[in-house]
Amino acid sequence: MFIKRNFALYAPEGDADGGAGGGGSSDHDDSGGDKDVVPKKQFVAALNEAERKREREIAALRTEFEGKLAAATAKPAETAKRYTKAELKAAVAADQITQDQADAQWEKQIREETLAEARQETHATVTAVERSKEIDAQISRYKAAAPEILDDSHETRQSIRTEFQALVALGDDPKDVATQLKAIRAVLGPVEKLEKARSGTNVHDTHHETGGGGDGGTGKKKTGKLVDKLNAETRKYYEKRIEQGVNKDWADVESELKYASPAVRQRYGIA
Repeated sequence: MFIKRNFALYAPEGDADGGAGGGGSSDHDDSGGDKDVVPKKQFVAALNEAERKREREIAALRTEFEGKLAAATAKPAETAKRYTKAELKAAVAADQITQDQADAQWEKQIREETLAEARQETHATVTAVERSKEIDAQISRYKAAAPEILDDSHETRQSIRTEFQALVALGDDPKDVATQLKAIRAVLGPVEKLEKARSGTNVHDTHHETGGGGDGGTGKKKTGKLVDKLNAETRKYYEKRIEQGVNKDWADVESELKYASPAVRQRYGIA
């Protein structure tokens, strides 16, 4: 008996139901096992779907590429042209626009310019305020690290005044706090280095305290107040500040000393 062998990937449509001549034998191999047979329509549909999926993927990649290319090559938006009154008048005379349109364009330009100026002024004001705060903070740090800069009789103060006058005389710096800070920095150096150098200073090596009193010759009263623990030089410094009205009284000095840093406390002898 002759047995037909089917090597195709799909069965002919006429054989799908075991057509004539096959007697259904095409669904089994010689050993009686089932064969994997795919109908032609199903196979063609699978091929078409795979092709459509590939086309969709290619289209998506093309769209993504074109978007990136457009973003990379896009020209910056051009600034709107500002028309002069003469140009608007000429356009009206040439019947290109009406007088109302010319007036509207001019008013629009004025509004835009006013808004732009306001934004610039606001930005400049904010920047100036921030700069002023930074300058004040820097000067406060110098005062805390080197309080002698507030003493008119101290040589450091005199050096700073001389530097300040020289900067102003050159014509590049005005008489303001920014120039004062520049003069202080020129004399004392960066505040960070000054703070670091002063924080390690031993007050007993830099200040000579007066003897006497009932506290072993230290010149300090045995009270709980910080002002009574000040060394001689610092006490003299604050006495002058009170005389000049910088500090109201010793109670005011006491309040100020409560917020002094550990380095300043050590230098003042109140650590």
